[in-house]
Amino acid sequence: MRPRPGLLSRRALLAGLAFAAAPAFAGADVPGPRVAVLDWVSGQNLLALGIAPVAMPELERYARLVVEPAVPTQMHELGLRSEPNLELVDRLKPDLVLLAPELEPLRERVARIAPVESFDPNGFGRVDLLDHARRASKALAVRLDADQAFEALARSVDDTLSMAAERLHAYDGRPLYVATIIDGRRLLVFGRNSLFQTVLDRFGIENAWIGATSRFGHVTLTADRLAQRPEARLLCVGDSSRASIGALLASPVVTSLSFVRERRIALIPDVLFYGGLPPARRFARLVSHALVPGAG
Repeated sequence: MRPRPGLLSRRALLAGLAFAAAPAFAGADVPGPRVAVLDWVSGQNLLALGIAPVAMPELERYARLVVEPAVPTQMHELGLRSEPNLELVDRLKPDLVLLAPELEPLRERVARIAPVESFDPNGFGRVDLLDHARRASKALAVRLDADQAFEALARSVDDTLSMAAERLHAYDGRPLYVATIIDGRRLLVFGRNSLFQTVLDRFGIENAWIGATSRFGHVTLTADRLAQRPEARLLCVGDSSRASIGALLASPVVTSLSFVRERRIALIPDVLFYGGLPPARRFARLVSHALVPGAG
């Protein structure tokens, strides 16, 4: 049933109330383009360039799962990433809207609000994901007249990789399973074509999983599949891994694995497994400390 003329839909009414109640965005009066982002990757990269978006979806989950760069305390919430609140975007009147390739079906609607661009630093399926990420971030910076900010970001990434490489000189050279624990049986394992392994390649660390993966560089496996490389080490990524590792280690099959018996397991906090330079920088820093905890 269509709404009667002159009556607001419930969603439009709630969007208007949310806009009215929201605090003024801290960067609203700062010169430069006002950019709304409809996904975490665009927001993460924009923040890494020192540009705070006027709005982004799922801010609380971003703070838990993406972590850095941190979002300002005063930023408008756009609801779900799968269904961002375009009514609020319209009210914010951005100069530009960034969206991920998977949100391309929204382009026509978003284009009625403001100029829209797709941003994709992932480059899955390419030979060097970091090289693709660097070029994508530079193009975004040029679009926003933030060339110097990109140079600073690139230097920061290079410095972090260099410091991590120096620290990892002390690594014992074992091949590495990189995984997020799903439950007491299954893990999401990241393979050779993942962003994580692209970073590890810089340090000469071999990926222990040599089987097939999705185009995104990961595959869901039962824990017994990790017995193929008994000499390996397991790196668990994310707070969900920390919460689930007890159940995993309670399995008789898992306790028989060499890396469990010999305590060759390391854990790091959440890192987004895609998204280009910002998560690559975070992963490099965290993994170097997890794999060589006593160095430096």
